[in-house]
Amino acid sequence: MRWWATGNLVISAGLALTNLEGVPPLLCALVGYSLIALGIALVLRGVRVHCGDTLATGQIVLITLIAMLVSGYFTLIEPSVRGRIAFSGFYFGVLNWMCGYAAGRYSSERGVPIAVTGFGLLGTALVVRGMHLLMQEGPVDLSSSTVLGITMLTVPLGQVCTSFGLILMVMWRYAERLRQLSSIDALTGALNRAGLEDQGGRLALRLQRARRDLAVLMIDVDHFKQINDSFGHAAGDEVLRCLTRLLRQELRPMDVLARIGGEEFVLVLDGVDPAAALRLAERLRARIADEAVQCEGASVAYTVSIGVVASAAAGYELPALMAAGDRAMYEAKRRGRNQVCSA
Repeated sequence: MRWWATGNLVISAGLALTNLEGVPPLLCALVGYSLIALGIALVLRGVRVHCGDTLATGQIVLITLIAMLVSGYFTLIEPSVRGRIAFSGFYFGVLNWMCGYAAGRYSSERGVPIAVTGFGLLGTALVVRGMHLLMQEGPVDLSSSTVLGITMLTVPLGQVCTSFGLILMVMWRYAERLRQLSSIDALTGALNRAGLEDQGGRLALRLQRARRDLAVLMIDVDHFKQINDSFGHAAGDEVLRCLTRLLRQELRPMDVLARIGGEEFVLVLDGVDPAAALRLAERLRARIADEAVQCEGASVAYTVSIGVVASAAAGYELPALMAAGDRAMYEAKRRGRNQVCSA
């Protein structure tokens, strides 16, 4: 956001300088056009940074130098108001198109179509202005041309669309972060209970409508309090993080993983029948028992108890499935822990 704000301030300073009465042409060309190019480059960097990319400082300097050198050429070496204004139209138009391309290519957030439209309008208006000046005969007259008048009306519209679109992109990003914070467990990165109710509930409803199998695994770390008491809470936290990573390795993208209590996890499995769910649970149990967690020089071995339930036995209501899975999980604990039981 700060790159966009800084860029727009620099562009405003450049536009003000190029439109001041009585400003020496050299100052207008070398400083004014350079500031506008620098400002657009900063906006481009802001767009790319927002989308997870960047624009190198050297590239920003190059963009600015090109504007300075070409404008200086049409001021000092080959004086031509037409050439200077036409060049600025083509050059700044292409830079705006690059901003729109970056936003449209790298981001899928709300507000992107508006921002892309704004950059497209700005770029098109500036390029049309440059082309019209090159084809115009006689002295340069910026006030009497209908084409130039239309382009000058289009520029503010493009600026409004661009600003509004960029603001929407930032607002959408912050809203998405807040949504993630409200549904993600901070320690493990798995879904929390609220996230499970949302994503797990939607998955269960979709599978019910498609008449496909649904399975739920309730997983609880055995003797977790003893791990905390013997090795410290840092070791307990590391056990939970390692367990989450291990569970993710066994899951597919459409499955749902959530941590709903201190050491209790839930897996909601898409299209998995009871037999396949039991095989997966047994594989997880065995793998967890074989992989100790390393924390601060200590090797922490742990096991889990797993309760398995399928929609064929308990229906598609997620709370009912979890309750049945919970009962199966506690049955596994009663049988001596490090066990798998089905409802």
